[in-house]
Amino acid sequence: MMGKPMMLKEATWDKDTVYIDIWYPKAGIDIYPSKLEVGLMHVRAADSILIEYDFDRDGYSIKQASTFRGDVPGFDQDWQEVAFIKAWARAKPDTFEEE
Repeated sequence: MMGKPMMLKEATWDKDTVYIDIWYPKAGIDIYPSKLEVGLMHVRAADSILIEYDFDRDGYSIKQASTFRGDVPGFDQDWQEVAFIKAWARAKPDTFEEE
């Protein structure tokens, strides 16, 4: 995309983990997406999940769809939250330096 900032810098992997960093959605540029859909490509595929950062609750909202129609544009999949993960919920107290 010429003339527009890149949302995704790169995806890297090692062994069995893929690492993806996306730009902070509130960076002041409207073209940055705020959600990440993760799907599984395999004969034994599972339904996708949608990951979105909830700034009001300060954590990740994980959603699943309830209706499926393949790749029909504009089809409402009825994404609903199935889990919420609080940001830094497992951080040990000595992890962060005091200012």
